[in-house]
Amino acid sequence: MAKSGQQAPEADQKKLLELLLNTSKLESDDLKSLLLAMDNFDVVAKVFLLEGTPFVFASSPMKYLIFREQVADRFKIGYQDVCIVGSAKLGFSPSPQKFGKPFAETSDVDVVIISSEMFDHGTHEMFKYLRTSGPEHTYDDNKAVEVGGREWRMHKEAIRNFVFENFNPSHLPEGNELRDEIFDNISSTSALFLALEPQVFVSKIRCRIFRHWRAAESYYVNTLRSLKRNLQQAGKGKHAVSIADLDDDLDAVDVETP
Repeated sequence: MAKSGQQAPEADQKKLLELLLNTSKLESDDLKSLLLAMDNFDVVAKVFLLEGTPFVFASSPMKYLIFREQVADRFKIGYQDVCIVGSAKLGFSPSPQKFGKPFAETSDVDVVIISSEMFDHGTHEMFKYLRTSGPEHTYDDNKAVEVGGREWRMHKEAIRNFVFENFNPSHLPEGNELRDEIFDNISSTSALFLALEPQVFVSKIRCRIFRHWRAAESYYVNTLRSLKRNLQQAGKGKHAVSIADLDDDLDAVDVETP
């Protein structure tokens, strides 16, 4: 296996090219080899995570197009701004904490939605909510401030998501109008999904909203980079803590279907 920054052997280069040209046969071991042999994951993120027909629609690509169009219609965006990611896309989880776990009847379907308008609205609502949580603004600089674990995590994730230009609707408080609207829209696609692919049981359909495609690509490049670090550390009997540990990629986004 090539070391970081070095040229991969000719055999590895040929294998990588074959995987890029024939994504339908990608297995978890193939992705692992791919990540360990490469340093630049831009193409990998696009080809394997954001483009192409997902595992759950492998036998019926046209049904995937119908699903995307229906989701897009609910969110008033173009179908090209909707895609399925995660284990439903690959057939196994790309999450650093669940890597290689096969898509199963209890797995969730994770959906990426691209909308700058929804991102701006959601981020505004999120920070407006966080502004009222936690301790008062007036406190003694010489005394420690106690913050609940959930509040601390919410603030950290809100800031991190803002930096990566994405928005997690499940972080908004219950009863928030935008949260309810997004939940209703994504939940309503559950019956459609089952109608299109009755052999695939859906536990939940969940979503994350990105400001633009470049932000989505950056987010998943970082996920792959974190996964590579974990794979390398696992080989040494260690566990590398990364930002993916905090949110476990899209597998931790709770936009539940009824």
